[in-house]
Amino acid sequence: MRKKYRDLKRKGNVIVFPTTVNRLLAEGMTFLKEEKYEDARDSLYQVLSYEPEHAAALGGYTYCLYELGEFEEALEVCRELLNVGPIHYLETMELYISILMQVREFEEAEKMIEVLIEEKVLPEERLEQFHQLRELNERIVANTATEKVDASLYAIEPFLALHPAEQEQLILDLPTTSYQAIKKKLLAIIEHPEADLLTKTYILFMLYQEKIEAEVAVQKFNYKGTFHISELPDPVNNSRIRSIMAIMEDALAKDPTRLELVKELFERHIYLLYPFIWDDYKEAEVAQGYMDYTEGLFSGLTSFDEDEKLLELIQQAELWFEMRNG
Repeated sequence: MRKKYRDLKRKGNVIVFPTTVNRLLAEGMTFLKEEKYEDARDSLYQVLSYEPEHAAALGGYTYCLYELGEFEEALEVCRELLNVGPIHYLETMELYISILMQVREFEEAEKMIEVLIEEKVLPEERLEQFHQLRELNERIVANTATEKVDASLYAIEPFLALHPAEQEQLILDLPTTSYQAIKKKLLAIIEHPEADLLTKTYILFMLYQEKIEAEVAVQKFNYKGTFHISELPDPVNNSRIRSIMAIMEDALAKDPTRLELVKELFERHIYLLYPFIWDDYKEAEVAQGYMDYTEGLFSGLTSFDEDEKLLELIQQAELWFEMRNG
């Protein structure tokens, strides 16, 4: 079993070649960049077993512990790093504050943010970031009565055993304070091919809105892609979605009943397909496709001769809703 940081002992008179420490440090930092946090943690632990006050190793080790959800130990190591003197002070302070928030030491987190802002040590480009951290901390404090989440409910096997509506409700009931702590479980749900598609959407929305840093692979129908959460398309104010809607509104301005039907269908599919937004079609083609599809519901005819794939996608989406709703 891996020992905790507090168990580290100096090596006394043991001679350690500098190349050994440098090799382990380089190895650990490479794993860290590749987001292999367990491997990085183990390599950096070995560095610290030789040099317990190695600032770079302490910084990387703290970050690994944070990403792995080992917040109590991360706090201990981060405090040691601050005593030693971090290489990247502001980044370390930001991580320290984030850890304090995870272990619910909100008063200390607020104090550290206030000190940094009041002493004006923050460059302009970082000031707004720390204001946001303070606002987030305040929101968390306002919800300190939130019950602890049973993380085992979000493990992939028991989660998939639930009915889609139950999966959805379990995600919607999840407090924002828990997103970071169970991030890996949420990402695993998104990436699993059998997870409910709308539930995947809700998780993506939540992670995006709370600015959770992560990369995730998403598959829905014939679409596949890998996304950074921070770079997801805005689910509310999206220029492509607005443009498609505008085309529909212009074309059906004289037929408000049909326009309402087309928009209802389209908006339903926005949530189902997200984060994909008909990426392989032009905006006018998407708008026309949905108008033709609804026309076909009444006439039994469609004008999809040029692109049957779009028709198939719309039909598959509607069939999915029918099967989900029983």
